[in-house]
Amino acid sequence: MTPSSIQARRWRRYRMDLPVRVIVRKGADRVVQSGRGTDLGRGGMALFAELSAERGDLIELYFQTPSKLHVTGIVRNRTGQSFGVEFLTPLS
Repeated sequence: MTPSSIQARRWRRYRMDLPVRVIVRKGADRVVQSGRGTDLGRGGMALFAELSAERGDLIELYFQTPSKLHVTGIVRNRTGQSFGVEFLTPLS
């Protein structure tokens, strides 16, 4: 990450490794896949998962934690199986 990209973030990101259940809906099709969430912030996260999601796709994320947090996000970028996800509603 370059210094300018770090400064451009609205919220601080925290390095973690969280199990995440990911759901991608494309028309009537629904794909459920396990993934790993890293670099989590209020407005988004980095996600590693074997998905066929592309930029602009809506995804649902279910964090496999005691609180069972659920968020909806949009894929903002992709490199292989690594995704940048922006949450539609920032975390509190």
